Amino acid sequence: MYFKQIKAKSELTICVVDNVGGSYLPIARHLSKFFTKTFYHSVNQNPFPRFGIDAVGTGYPEIEKVDEFWGRIDDFDIIFFTDLYFNDWGKHLRSMGKLVWGGCPSDIIETDRKLFKEELDNVNLPTVKSTYVTGVDALIKAINNIKDVWLKISYYRGEMETFHHINAAHTAVFINDLRHQLGPLANKLEFQIEPSIDSIAEIGYDGYSVNGMYPQSAMWGLEVKDTGYIGKACNANEMPLPVQQVNNKFGSVLKKYAHQGFFSTEIRYTKTKLPFFTDPCMRAGSPPSNTMLNMIGNWDKIIIGLCQGIIVEPEWNAKYGVEIILKSPYCNEAYLPVSFDSKYDANINLKGAFRLDGKDYVIPWKYAGFDMEEFGSVVVVGDNIEDIANQAIAICDKIDAYKLRYESNAINIAMEQIKSVEQAINVKF
Repeated sequence: MYFKQIKAKSELTICVVDNVGGSYLPIARHLSKFFTKTFYHSVNQNPFPRFGIDAVGTGYPEIEKVDEFWGRIDDFDIIFFTDLYFNDWGKHLRSMGKLVWGGCPSDIIETDRKLFKEELDNVNLPTVKSTYVTGVDALIKAINNIKDVWLKISYYRGEMETFHHINAAHTAVFINDLRHQLGPLANKLEFQIEPSIDSIAEIGYDGYSVNGMYPQSAMWGLEVKDTGYIGKACNANEMPLPVQQVNNKFGSVLKKYAHQGFFSTEIRYTKTKLPFFTDPCMRAGSPPSNTMLNMIGNWDKIIIGLCQGIIVEPEWNAKYGVEIILKSPYCNEAYLPVSFDSKYDANINLKGAFRLDGKDYVIPWKYAGFDMEEFGSVVVVGDNIEDIANQAIAICDKIDAYKLRYESNAINIAMEQIKSVEQAINVKF
């Protein structure tokens, strides 16, 4: 089935706050179904503003794009932060008596990788031994004679994403580019070197939490990196054991850092039955946030409750959800027109988009200061995996966008990995 329209609305207004570029515009459009008025603010503070960045979120009648956040603060009852780096905003808004989702001290759990590893040790969750070096020169020496490790950095995600070092020859071009990019700061950045984990599959919890408390039901699922996601709604005690183990132990960390908002985990489960919690997501993950938003039918009650420190149980529209990532290299450099039948509007989630004369466009990502081929996703929810997977592919096939790419086999790949999890953990997806 396609997304089930929800008619119930709160009397409160909400402002969805996004970082520059508007990656989480779909969240504002989804939440407009639940509130009397939904505002959308995409940060765009720049002494040389670009028209395209300012256009993000315009043209969609269900939301009101606001350029000035603080000048309109009295119009917003709830402030909903989709991403990281808003801890100071959240603190001030809470002191004003606003209801706030996200914008918490817990941001640092995701942005400071060393701290995250320390907190895992504190709650007796398994970790692999990491090596920390400062500077590109030290990094070259450290990895020159080793193979199959992962290179990570904290906070400055714009400099690099996690990189798989296979061997020195393979990594040489990446290192040269990074040295050039960092210039005089090349030997100031700290790197984390982490060995590979031989795992059966990567699974995780996808839901929300307030001060370490979780709802009694949520989603767990599996992401096929950069191509798709498949998730299932179930009771917490029916989730795979490693997901339960991580949630139970990590709850005290979430409480310590006053987390309230989305929370997702990436867990590598090994043949030795150890759950390695490799990456926390203290924001709206992409995926699975669009899948989650479609799966749940009472977001107004959930958001209002969580902002007051109360866990409200989700009301599920469906048992399963699938998400297929849409990509095009063209949207890095130019405006990308995206055309599709309006009957699929609730299934198609466009990042950094605006609607003009009835047509949807994605802004050039270079205007936002980063390179990214991903411009959106297709989500379908329902009670039969095969049916919704086929529906998702059928919708992808009907989208027109220059150099559009998507992995039509992403859900099949995910299901094969799920079968491995089922056999290893004795859990039914």
